[in-house]
Amino acid sequence: MPYKAVIFDLYGTLVDNFSSQAYDQVQEQMAKTLDIPYPKFRQVMLETINDKSAGGYHAVEDNILEICRRLSIKVNTTQIEQVVTLHYEFSESTLVIESKVLEALDTLKSDGLLLGLITNCRPPIPSAFSQSSLAQYIDVPIFSCEERVRKPSRRIYQIACERLEVQPQECLYVGDGSGEELTGAAAVSMLPILRRVDLTDVYDSYRPEVENWQGIAIDEIAELCDIISELA
Repeated sequence: MPYKAVIFDLYGTLVDNFSSQAYDQVQEQMAKTLDIPYPKFRQVMLETINDKSAGGYHAVEDNILEICRRLSIKVNTTQIEQVVTLHYEFSESTLVIESKVLEALDTLKSDGLLLGLITNCRPPIPSAFSQSSLAQYIDVPIFSCEERVRKPSRRIYQIACERLEVQPQECLYVGDGSGEELTGAAAVSMLPILRRVDLTDVYDSYRPEVENWQGIAIDEIAELCDIISELA
């Protein structure tokens, strides 16, 4: 069956994984702004991370207010605004797209393929993505924080297919293997492809499905052009 669409992960696939060390530093600044000891702030941030990426919070402000509520901390509007700015600025800084990735996406679109995106992400990402150079190449972007579901749930892959108007078996799914996303794609009959990346500065460096991967793997997005031709 000829493939009609390629659906991508975002971090570690179309853009580099953001640095866990750099994000820790941002969280320290956020905690300091709120006058919360960093260990306590980080603990509650971790407790709410699934809520954020699965749609529990539609805005960073809501998440920060929930953290303060759980810690019984009173904050003012200025503090919240400063923390939100820190979070948004960091998110925007992580969406650095290499020209060779854009060139590869342009080639795939020129070949008649639809391009989709599925990412487990925080509330700032949809807005930051819409302002990035990636947005013009992606026909259907799917963000977990908007859909209230995250990879590897079957539903989030099905949503992408419905909006692209294709069947799952007509799609390739390309990702760096975070959060069992490749297994999730295969479960709905997409063909999963691993993007091999450096995992030394990420929060989830332990990825069993990556370590045991037996399927197609690439180092660069441009390799997809030849792979798709061969599969056809």
